[in-house]
Amino acid sequence: MLALADVLFLLCATAAVALANGLYRLRRRQQAQASAATKQAVDPLAFFASPEPCTSVTPDNLATYPGARDHIYVNRVLRHPYHQVMGHQPMQSNDWIEVDANYVGDLRKKAELIATQGKVVLDVVDDAAVRLGCQELMEHVSSWLTVRYPALFQWADGGKRAIHNLVTGLTLDLYHGHFSRKASHKEGGHGTLKDGADALLVVSQLVQDDFLIGSPLPDGHWLCAGGIVAFPGFYLLSDKIGTTLMQTHDPVPQFNEKLLFSVERTLTRLEPTKPIERTSWEIVDSEEDQFWVPMAGPLPTGSGAKPTAPHHLTGRAEDASATEDASQLVLRLDHQTFVKMPKSRIVFFGVHPFRRRLEQLRGSPLLPRLLLDIHEHAPADLMKYKGAPLYQASVLPFLRTLDQWQRDHGLVQGGERSQDFRLYKGNHL
Repeated sequence: MLALADVLFLLCATAAVALANGLYRLRRRQQAQASAATKQAVDPLAFFASPEPCTSVTPDNLATYPGARDHIYVNRVLRHPYHQVMGHQPMQSNDWIEVDANYVGDLRKKAELIATQGKVVLDVVDDAAVRLGCQELMEHVSSWLTVRYPALFQWADGGKRAIHNLVTGLTLDLYHGHFSRKASHKEGGHGTLKDGADALLVVSQLVQDDFLIGSPLPDGHWLCAGGIVAFPGFYLLSDKIGTTLMQTHDPVPQFNEKLLFSVERTLTRLEPTKPIERTSWEIVDSEEDQFWVPMAGPLPTGSGAKPTAPHHLTGRAEDASATEDASQLVLRLDHQTFVKMPKSRIVFFGVHPFRRRLEQLRGSPLLPRLLLDIHEHAPADLMKYKGAPLYQASVLPFLRTLDQWQRDHGLVQGGERSQDFRLYKGNHL
């Protein structure tokens, strides 16, 4: 038989447990209510945070500016073992639009391509949400640029009707009609904001990035709804517009089987306040023509493309790898951003092609060996898609030469793992 003290102890313990459980349930209920209140308070039209001003980039030094980040070392673009992954990460607000020394040349070339190729490089499907999305992109890019690069972009006359590009000297009107000081000060005188292809034309005169449009379909899949794509290298916007993400990626090994579901789910769940980014790579044989590189073969003209260079007719010479200087081939690093517009829910897939000649890898420890490992051990179908069989007869011996040069000059010892190249970033020559 229990003593009175034992009975009292049990009663107290039971009461304590009941009290603790009650407090726990109360705390959980309060947290749930707070979370619900927070969700209700979030602005459904919120966009990601404004960037920090970068005042060090000016029209005077832009021609020698390498870019804020070295994309070899961000976003796990070069890796060993190498296989097909989306490889995205959260994008910081400072990193949406990057400029580099190719800025003026890229914008000039983009304008030429729009003039000569037309809808092959700039087109949108006839859809209200897509037109609105293009308008949102134009507004957000313009606002973002004036904050991030105040020495390169300013609102004209203090308003937000037109943006002045201090590098090119152009003043670009975001509204239909001609910009004037009188109109900018007149109440209600702005007119109608540009949308669709007109808005993308404005964007094309501000940034080096191309933009592909992703539009959600009722069945959960995504449609390529157009864009401004002047520097695709190996494909044409006019061949992709109006196709689903699955159809667009049919040529890409392993994509539809391994990545399509997760990519479409990521696009669906993406929020305007939480953009993402990744970087991809390829080796190309032209730094000047990023619209259609020789390795891509003859330019297909079925969707309206017009040949404007000799290699557009012939493609890459069959004996090119036997005669070319591999040091002058180009490692192209595409900075890719995924940003959803808050009103239309359209996703814009931005692509900025950074380029460097293979010779420039000489002073970067382990990078030649990493590229060798990728080419020698990555899945054959993936490397074929990247065009490796077209250039490896010249490029792989050159990479071996660079690797040996780095050993001879003490940048590497020979026993390091190539995938650890980031650890040696500070050892550049």
